[in-house]
Amino acid sequence: MKQYKKNYELKNTAKDKMEGRYPRSILILLLSTLISGSVRLSINSVCSATMNSVYAMTGSMDAATAISFLFDALLLLAGILLGVMNAGITLYFLNLACGQPAAIRDLFYGFKTDSKQFLVISAAMMLCQALCLWPGQYLIRNYLATGEIKWLLYALTALAAGLCFYVPVSLGIAMSFYLMLDFPQNSGRETLALCWRIMKGQRGRLFVLELGFLPLMLLCILSFGIGFLWLEPYMQMTYTCFFLDLMNPKKD
Repeated sequence: MKQYKKNYELKNTAKDKMEGRYPRSILILLLSTLISGSVRLSINSVCSATMNSVYAMTGSMDAATAISFLFDALLLLAGILLGVMNAGITLYFLNLACGQPAAIRDLFYGFKTDSKQFLVISAAMMLCQALCLWPGQYLIRNYLATGEIKWLLYALTALAAGLCFYVPVSLGIAMSFYLMLDFPQNSGRETLALCWRIMKGQRGRLFVLELGFLPLMLLCILSFGIGFLWLEPYMQMTYTCFFLDLMNPKKD
């Protein structure tokens, strides 16, 4: 019978493996955040300026809204491309956990190899998020624009329904980048299917593990976000330990 580690054991293992390794880990995650944030901020800035120009020229809110949809699609595409960096982050923490050399350049590993596999996984994750959560976000925009309470009710309903689908699906494919690195001969679609099979019966365990970070997140918010610099690497290592335990559990 397979014997998996308890969540507190995974966290303790992650703490031990992260000892003395926070500076570079913080740097690689900070670099990823800065790159992603810069790209998204640029797209949003151009979108806002374009919408204002279109509205000024046409006087039509519908035309401005159509422009916003185009930029939403562009943001989704950018998110898929930027998501490939998660392969590099995954590789970096796997190397740390396994005692292998880990470097900042690992961040761009997904772009150096056969990136099609990683793009498929990134696209699946981003599309899952967009399809489940975007309707609620769109309805919130309507509420903010009109102030009508009905749009807020619609938004909350849509978000609740979206989360009911998003949470189990995202948990089911959460380890896909790890598996892609372990089985590089597989296609992206094969890796997603394999991850879905492996995570059967394990999604609840991963969900509880993620919920366990909420108190630390609240403390990080109270520190004006500074604490997240240390929490993010710790969380990444914990997920890495979860994957290693998932693939190599103890046996009674």
